[in-house]
Amino acid sequence: MEGDLSQLKQSFKENTRMVWVESPTNPTLKCVDIQEIAKICKEKGALLVVDNTFMSPVLQNPVALGADLCVQSITKYICGHSDVIGGAISMNDDQLYEKLHFQTKAMGSMIAPFDAYLALRSTKTLHVRVMQACNNAL
Repeated sequence: MEGDLSQLKQSFKENTRMVWVESPTNPTLKCVDIQEIAKICKEKGALLVVDNTFMSPVLQNPVALGADLCVQSITKYICGHSDVIGGAISMNDDQLYEKLHFQTKAMGSMIAPFDAYLALRSTKTLHVRVMQACNNAL
């Protein structure tokens, strides 16, 4: 779906409610234009979810680019110490938050308190670790 978004536009059906993208993709590093896809999704009445695991919140903010939801593995960059398995969802829509918060509580799928502590601990060095990885890659 790189470049030409006409295939995405043609793929919508009457019952399409969500578009899920990963940008950049892992492991091929293909990128999509999140802002343009967000515009298309808004026109079609569908939510845009972006898996931002590879970029981390340090390098990209899909919600600021128009995505409705941003998901990422906190197991990878965010924690970075191989001691937590978890995920995060971010958004800036209060109604959507309330729906997801209710579902999380109702299903009991929230993170354990100690794992939350470990994840929070790791955020203190997230920026430094991500920037060092970028420098190493260059």
